[in-house]
Amino acid sequence: MFSMDQYSKARREGLRVYAAAIAANEDPYLPVLEDKVPGLAQLSRQSLGVISIPVDRIVGSVSSGRSYAFAGNFMPILEGASEFSNKWQRLYESVEQEGVNMPITALEYLGQYYVIEGNKRTSVMKSMGAADLEADVTRVIPARDGSPEVEAAFEYYDFTKETGLYALYFTRPGSFQKLVSLPGMRAGEKWTEDEILSLRKIFQYFRMAYLAEMKERSALPVGDAFLTWLSAFGYLAVRDEDQEKVRDQVRLMAREFEVREGRVNLVMEAEKPSPALPLLSSLFRPSKVKAAFLFTRSVDESAWNYWHNLGRLEAEQTLGSKVETAIRIVPSRGETAAAIDQLIAEGYTAIFATSPVMLNSIIEPALEHPEVKFLCCSLLSKYTNIRTYYIRFYEAKFLLGMAAGILSQSGKIGYIADFPIYGTPSAANAFALGARMVNPSAKIYLNWVSSVYFDADHPFLDPEIQVICNRDITAPNHEARDYGLYVLRNGEIVNMATLIPRWGPFYRMMIEMIQDGSFSAEGREKATNYWWGLGSGILDVAFSARMDPYVVRLISHFRQELREGSFSPFEGELRDQSGILRCEGDRRLTPAEIMCMDYLVDNIIGFLPKEEELIESARPLVRLQGIHGELTPELSAFSWNRK
Repeated sequence: MFSMDQYSKARREGLRVYAAAIAANEDPYLPVLEDKVPGLAQLSRQSLGVISIPVDRIVGSVSSGRSYAFAGNFMPILEGASEFSNKWQRLYESVEQEGVNMPITALEYLGQYYVIEGNKRTSVMKSMGAADLEADVTRVIPARDGSPEVEAAFEYYDFTKETGLYALYFTRPGSFQKLVSLPGMRAGEKWTEDEILSLRKIFQYFRMAYLAEMKERSALPVGDAFLTWLSAFGYLAVRDEDQEKVRDQVRLMAREFEVREGRVNLVMEAEKPSPALPLLSSLFRPSKVKAAFLFTRSVDESAWNYWHNLGRLEAEQTLGSKVETAIRIVPSRGETAAAIDQLIAEGYTAIFATSPVMLNSIIEPALEHPEVKFLCCSLLSKYTNIRTYYIRFYEAKFLLGMAAGILSQSGKIGYIADFPIYGTPSAANAFALGARMVNPSAKIYLNWVSSVYFDADHPFLDPEIQVICNRDITAPNHEARDYGLYVLRNGEIVNMATLIPRWGPFYRMMIEMIQDGSFSAEGREKATNYWWGLGSGILDVAFSARMDPYVVRLISHFRQELREGSFSPFEGELRDQSGILRCEGDRRLTPAEIMCMDYLVDNIIGFLPKEEELIESARPLVRLQGIHGELTPELSAFSWNRK
C-alpha cells in the first residue's frame, strides 16, 4: 500500500535544494535547455532510439513547461493534496508495483539529458534512488568551437559509436584516449564483445558504489572519478574484482574524489612549520624515523638516482641516530607494492618514491596505510595521502640560458630535453628567455633525448650550433662529458656550467618534520606539493673556471634575485610560438601557471613530441605526467605560499 509520506519526503528534499539555490542567488528550478542554448532548434540532431540512460545525468527539462514544479534536483516542490501531488503519488505507487512501463523522451546535449516528456517519471525514479531509466533519446550535436566541453562531447560520440556504452561520460577532452591506453584495456583496434562487457561491468560496480558513497559530498562527475580510480589501482588489477571490493576501494579514495577549489597546496619555500604540539603528544614522538627510498634502477646506473641517493646519505649523516634509511630497487609496479608491504612490516613509517613514474604505483599502498607517510618525487599530484616534491629547475635553466646567450656567437643554441612532461616546458622556456635577455637574436633549437629520432652523436646538424645545453648532470662515476652547458671546439666538448640538485636539505627537513610531529600537523585536507628552488638550497649552478668571471658575476646577481623571489624569468610580455600572449607586460606568471605550462616561447625552434614519437621506455612516464597525459593539471586546483 502506498504511503502518503513518499511525496512529503521528496518535497522536503526539493524544498531544501530550492531554499539553498535562493540563498545562493541561483535559479531554484529545473535547468531548461531552451534557455541554456538559445539556438537549440537550429542544431543538428541524431536519433539514438530507446536506450538505458543514467538517472544521475538527467539534469533538466527541454522547455519551461512543468519545470517550475520541481527544484533543481528534480524533487517536487508544489503543495501536497494538489492534482500534481496526487498524480505523483499514484505514479510512485504504480512504479513500485509494476516498474516504469513507458520510456521517457529526452534530448542529450553535451552528455547530459533533458526531458521532453516524463518529468514526473524522472522525479519518481530519482526519489527511489534508481540508477538507470529507459528513454527515447535524440542527440543534439553542438557547433564545434574547440571548447573543452564540446571536444569531450565529440570524443564521447565516437566512443558510443564503437562500444554502445552510453553510461560512461568524461567531461575532460582526452579522457577516452587515456582510458583505452590503460594497460589491458584493449587488445586491438576494434572493441571486442568481451572488452565491452568487461568495461560495462566494472563501470557499473564503480558507479553504484560511487553514487552511494559521494551522494552528500561535492564530488567529481562519475566518469571523471572512474578514470581517476582506474589510474590509481590499474585496470588489470580491478577488472575482475567483485562489487564489494570495488566498494571498499571507492571508500578508500573518497576524499580524492571531492571537488575543492585550491585543493593542492603548493609549498614554494623551505619554511618549516612550527605548530605548538601538546605535551602529551610530544612524549610519544618517535625517537627514530625509519625511512625507505624506492628507486627504479640502481644508483650506479642512473645519475638521477645517484643524486637522490646522495641526498639520502646527506640527511642520514646530518640526523645521525634520529633516522634509519633503506634502499629498494623496484623496476615495476607489482614489485613496488610488494616492496612497500615488506618495508611496512619491517617498521618503516616513511616511504620516499624517487621517480615521477612511481606515482601510480604507490597510490594503493598509501590508501591502505594512512599511518605511513608517503612522498613521491613528482610535479603533479592531487592525492591528499601522497605528498609530492620537485625542484624548480627552470630557475637554474634561466641562469644557464644567460650563460649560453653570452657564449654563442651565432645566436643559435642547442637545447636537449629529456621527456615532454609537465615541468619540462617551463625549464626550456626559462632557458630561452635567459638567452634572449643577454642576446636578443638568440634562437633555441630544441631536441629530445627520448625521441625515436634522436641521434646522440649528432643531435644538431647545423654547424653554427656550437653552444649546447644537454642533460642536467651525470654521476661522477660516468665518463661521458656531454652534460650541462658546453661549447663545441674543434669537435671537442668544453664544459662551462651545470645545475646541481641537492636533495639532502629536503630529505632532512621532511624526516625532521615526521620526527617532531609537524608533518602530520599540517593536516590532510589538501594535497601538498613541495616545489622548492634556489632559495631553499636545494638547487644551484656551478660554473667552470673557463667562464669569464665578469659573466659569472652578472649571472650571480640574477641568481641572488631568484633566491630572494624579487625576480622571475616569467614576468612581462610573453608570447608562445603561435604569437599568443601568455603573460601581459605588467604582471608575473603565478607558480601554478608556470607549473602547468604546455607551450613553448617564441624564440624556441622545435616542438613537444607526441607519445608515438618517443622511445618505448619513455612512454609510461609521458602517459602519466606528459603534456595532456593522465594527470593534466587545472590552475584552479592550486594555492601556494611564496615570498
